[in-house]
Amino acid sequence: MADNFKAIHTYSDPGLDKQEFYKYDLSVRLHSDGFSYCIFDSNANKCLHLQAFDLSDPGKKIYIPGEPGKTDTAKLVQLLGHELKWLCEPFNKVRILIEQGKSTLVPDALFSEEEKSSIFDFNVAGGPYQLADLKHDHLKSTNAYAIYHIPAPIADLAEKYFPGALIYHHSSAIIQSLYLKYRNEDNNNVLFVNTAACHIDILQIKNKKLDYYNSFLYNTAEDFMYYLVFVVEQLNLNPENVELVMMGEIERHSPLSDLIHKYIRHVRFIERNSDFRYSFVFDQLPGHYYYNLLNAALCE
Repeated sequence: MADNFKAIHTYSDPGLDKQEFYKYDLSVRLHSDGFSYCIFDSNANKCLHLQAFDLSDPGKKIYIPGEPGKTDTAKLVQLLGHELKWLCEPFNKVRILIEQGKSTLVPDALFSEEEKSSIFDFNVAGGPYQLADLKHDHLKSTNAYAIYHIPAPIADLAEKYFPGALIYHHSSAIIQSLYLKYRNEDNNNVLFVNTAACHIDILQIKNKKLDYYNSFLYNTAEDFMYYLVFVVEQLNLNPENVELVMMGEIERHSPLSDLIHKYIRHVRFIERNSDFRYSFVFDQLPGHYYYNLLNAALCE
């Protein structure tokens, strides 16, 4: 039953009033193996509540490149139908970050909504993809469009429980927030790395432009390092002096973090975006956790 789902993180301001949901903005990070959300008081520009659930199956088959992915939303349905049923109330605004399916970035000059399906099929393996299953976000600050595939079960779930919500790809929140924050700094020797349970996002902001972005699925820490070192080499960066700025759900002292330090000398963890305010309860949460979720508002 849904009441058996235990949250891995819960941070809630004592002043949060769940009966006055209509006053708050809700941001959701949605994927088949997990669910996290935060509640934001836009009048106070302050985040009041965050909760995250790990819905992964311990016996899940490892990802094999080239094989089609499967999406099972049964646990999400149980969670939203029971313990988190109150999230389906009409909040002031609802944003959903889709952390599922494939995506590609296209410069403004090359984007055409009518040709979206053809562009996506050309850039992304595993097609053809139906136009109805594709969405796009306009990343105005970087003059690019993110085109992404939403698996039908995820799209149906979002429509059922969050009708009228603003939907974005999770990478849009990362790219927009990092670009706005770091575009005027000298980042030519910096890589930003977002870590999730089974994928890694890597991007570079160079000469005040988004110079590189890619996302990779991984099963092990060794897979993670393979893709990271691959990108460092492809961008002609030196592991001895490149700086990694880490974010996402990675512990500062963990086997994965230790392995990263073994290959990359300069590693630091990003701080929470100071453009927003946060309840004092967030002092207990590492500042680099849930970076894309906490910056979902910057997708607009």
